[in-house]
Amino acid sequence: MKILISRRAEKQLADLGKVSRIIVDKRIRSLDSETSLYQEKKLSGYKNYFRTRVGDYRIVYKKTPAETFIVLIGHRKEIYRLLKDLL
Repeated sequence: MKILISRRAEKQLADLGKVSRIIVDKRIRSLDSETSLYQEKKLSGYKNYFRTRVGDYRIVYKKTPAETFIVLIGHRKEIYRLLKDLL
């Protein structure tokens, strides 16, 4: 499975602290496996959109059979507001 990341998500990842960036990057790399060890939850109200938790941060992504597209990366307080504004 291929992992793609939006420009907005790249910028959000770059804005994180060094330790948080490493942890989030590791989680993103693990999303391509068929049996993800980490919990993913479907976002209600959005078709094929999921989120995974990394401490206080959330990764929002869209899943298709061929690829995973990272839409947003952000703090749990603001990620859902950003998602609502984006979609």
